[in-house]
Amino acid sequence: MSFLAPLYALGLLAVAAPIVFHLIRRRPKGEVPFSSLMFLSPSPPPPANRRRLDQVLLLLLRASALILLGLAFMRPFFRQEAAAAGGEQGNCVVVLIDTSASMRRGDLWARAVAHADAALADCKPTDRVAVFAFDRTVRPVLGFAESDHLEPHQRAAVARERVGRLTPTWGGTELGRALVDATTAILEVGATEKAPRGKIVLVSDLQRGARLTELAGFEWPPSVELELRTVTDEQGNAGLSLLTDRAESERGTQSVLRVRVTNEAGAKQERFRLAWSGTTGADVEAYVPPGESRVVKVPRPPAGPTPVLRLFGDVHDFNNAVHVAGSRRQELTVFFLGADSPTDPAGLLYFLERAWDETPDRAVRVVARKPDAPLTADEVRTAPLVVLAGTPSAEVTTVLDKYLRDGGTVLTVLAAPRPLPALAGAGTQPVEEANLERYAMLRDIAFDHPLFAPLSGPQFSDFTKVHFWKHRRVTEQHLAGARVLARFDDGDPAVLEKAVGRGRFVVFASGWQPADSQLARSSKFVPMLTALLELRAGRTIVGTNYRIGDRVPLQPASAATDVRKPDGTTAALAPEATSFDGTDQPGVYTLETAAGLRTFAVNLDPAESLTAPLPVETLEQFGCRLAKRGADDQRAAIERQQRNAELERNQAIWRILILAAVAVLLVETGLAGWRTRSGRQEGVTP
Repeated sequence: MSFLAPLYALGLLAVAAPIVFHLIRRRPKGEVPFSSLMFLSPSPPPPANRRRLDQVLLLLLRASALILLGLAFMRPFFRQEAAAAGGEQGNCVVVLIDTSASMRRGDLWARAVAHADAALADCKPTDRVAVFAFDRTVRPVLGFAESDHLEPHQRAAVARERVGRLTPTWGGTELGRALVDATTAILEVGATEKAPRGKIVLVSDLQRGARLTELAGFEWPPSVELELRTVTDEQGNAGLSLLTDRAESERGTQSVLRVRVTNEAGAKQERFRLAWSGTTGADVEAYVPPGESRVVKVPRPPAGPTPVLRLFGDVHDFNNAVHVAGSRRQELTVFFLGADSPTDPAGLLYFLERAWDETPDRAVRVVARKPDAPLTADEVRTAPLVVLAGTPSAEVTTVLDKYLRDGGTVLTVLAAPRPLPALAGAGTQPVEEANLERYAMLRDIAFDHPLFAPLSGPQFSDFTKVHFWKHRRVTEQHLAGARVLARFDDGDPAVLEKAVGRGRFVVFASGWQPADSQLARSSKFVPMLTALLELRAGRTIVGTNYRIGDRVPLQPASAATDVRKPDGTTAALAPEATSFDGTDQPGVYTLETAAGLRTFAVNLDPAESLTAPLPVETLEQFGCRLAKRGADDQRAAIERQQRNAELERNQAIWRILILAAVAVLLVETGLAGWRTRSGRQEGVTP
């Protein structure tokens, strides 16, 4: 039982009045008659023993009447009937927990778990509860659907148990996306039922590096409130990030890397030291005042498998390491089978040798052979590309056929009318020269194919300036089952491709030498040949600076099978995987491909180093409806008082108590009158 006006309980003190009066008014029993009182002075008789009560039944009746009146004025009611009547509707509550890398600082995570437990404890039995965790992605810990099938006491226990199993990840903070997903989950619940009021309890360090992009185009619903439960750290933080993983030459001899050191405002430290782990080189000192950042050049250590640059002098070390993939350059060999001279500017070989510049990641060597010169399978086994510009011998054709089926790429260039080589089921019909009035251009280009994909952007896809003076006519009879990747504007195929085993047989119906076309002197030539090279060799990923959660692109033709993570675990890849999505920890990853092992580095998102508190006004500017804890408590108290008043009014228990008090008083009056009459009769009896 509860009371609407509990202060009226002070009126129950009036129960003491009848007891006091009964003690004071009590007189001695019996009288002794005297013959004369003339020698005595009149005085009232002294009271008898005050510790003895008289007329106990009357006393109890009078006290009961006062108690009933006091309870009636307190306006009692029963809460159990409110739950049975179902008059109170619960809210939809989402507890949103930040598990990004910045939560690894100090005791932030332990405090965040405590805040989450407190938020779950504050939920009423009628509330619908869900728990989400987020970093760069949002994942449900306990969804509404699962939560609805649990009893209220089980729901809180299950939610707390799952929150206790969470740990901070290495991902960035996509706060905007998390808020949008949590709001959407609440709105989806309201779409199927009577729309309840929703609340998102955000447990986070609310750091300045959190991304809010998703909130820019999102209209925050008025029925959803955002309650902030922020955990902060006052010690400051410094961070280290890699600007570029490409080494630069310093004074022509020394190779250096450029890194950025940031120091948050309010930090107490400003002098730091950078050093490579596992090496004996000199350390680099860095002076970074609080609230600023500095770009520092660090000499790269001698070639090693996994160099790690570390920052010393910071309080928190979660973001004080930069991983750099070992410099392992690809050494590729491309075979050219033709009669061209490498010094002849009118030939194919002249432009082919100059198509690929040497880079820190890759060196391409072109080996020229006559089409009928001896060629072994061991020589071409690891070659990413074979360019065929003549008619090969039967022995060479056999070697190329095996090379194709093992995953190689053969490019046949028809620089003159000649039959296609006996590869990929090509026919032996002669190939004729096309009749052109002036020149031909390309159309119907398959930009979804890896050959043209690098040129699919609007700034690169214009081929109208590439003119073809001559080309050969290749029909369906020449290469049955081939896919046409591009056509000339007269309708003849310009580029064809046919799969052979795990390899590709590609045909150019025109040459790139100046006598045939302008292709070699256009900006399209190098990207196209590089794409052909990467059909088997794969795109180089050595030294690429990926971040946690980034998708690493893969070439299906590279036959990548496994990825070894920094912690030693191995992730298997699907046979035709085009990307690797498991970059969930910083460090150096090793990719196993048909061309050998390749490494790539994954580092922390630099935004996680921006740990200064995000102004709450920023969330309000994006439309978030923030809940005021004091205002919420006051509003909840008013609503609770209104519900109690309505419940008390409907039950009207006070009326029953008033009637009971009146009945008790009637009994007390009758009993007191009867006792008075009885006492008088005894007094007059002789």
